[in-house]
Amino acid sequence: MRIWELPAGRGDLLERARAAAGSAAEAFLREDGQGAFLLCETGTAPAGVIDKRVEILFAGGRSGLSAGPWVFCVGLWVPEEYAVEFRAWYRHEHVPILLECPQWNGFRFVEQEAGRGRQYYALHWLAERAALDSEYRKISRATPWFRRFARHDWFDGAFVRVLGRRAA
Repeated sequence: MRIWELPAGRGDLLERARAAAGSAAEAFLREDGQGAFLLCETGTAPAGVIDKRVEILFAGGRSGLSAGPWVFCVGLWVPEEYAVEFRAWYRHEHVPILLECPQWNGFRFVEQEAGRGRQYYALHWLAERAALDSEYRKISRATPWFRRFARHDWFDGAFVRVLGRRAA
């Protein structure tokens, strides 16, 4: 799987990237106005596009074109010594709580090769943007396991969060 990142102000690049990625690609405009991103399986990224090749580690619920108009992408860098426990927390506690939310349709948890530590991306498909403010998300961020991780400077505040709305 690939995550292609596109800079802001380059609408022409979005159309070229969509064509290069094929019909199954999902394109999202960043809500912060800082560009767009595509999720795809194949293709050659056009010049000016950052091509992140990732491996799906686990997934749940629905994802893809029919899974909702929003994708919440969270970039999570984790030190190597915490990687196994972090993946276990995400898979067995955090995401199951989120998936109880009716507007939280599904997710993919992927990994990109990193020079040190582990670079993960959590891709969450949402039926409504309001899922991000749901009680389920608040609960998922208030568990003892979450609080244990929160003591580390690499956790939570250091994560990169991008909300994208499906491009027409």
